[in-house]
Amino acid sequence: MSRRLVQSTLALGLASWDLPLLLVAALLAGCGASPIPRPTAADATRASAHFPDVTLSELEQGRSLYVSRCGSCHILKRPSELAPDRWQGEVSEMREKNGVKLSDVEARAIVRYLTTAATSG
Repeated sequence: MSRRLVQSTLALGLASWDLPLLLVAALLAGCGASPIPRPTAADATRASAHFPDVTLSELEQGRSLYVSRCGSCHILKRPSELAPDRWQGEVSEMREKNGVKLSDVEARAIVRYLTTAATSG
């Protein structure tokens, strides 16, 4: 543990072993609801108004791809951070300007998931 960290914990009246415990507690507290929501059957029903052939499985795949592929390069935006109609352009820009390698099927699943998740709540 660094000298500055030890001094800080002592100044707060904490033992040096309290800090790791506090960090673990903070991490566990953050294990609740994800800012990247999982799609539900209700989401699939709502999405079918815009995407008639969408399935819950496709929305789940879109979320999984968003978390794994997009999240491997940058911090993910919550779906609600953009208007639903902006997600298509966001994904297209990442593919065209930033060279992100996604198949058309993968990109479509991501866009459909994000568009749908951005309209929930």
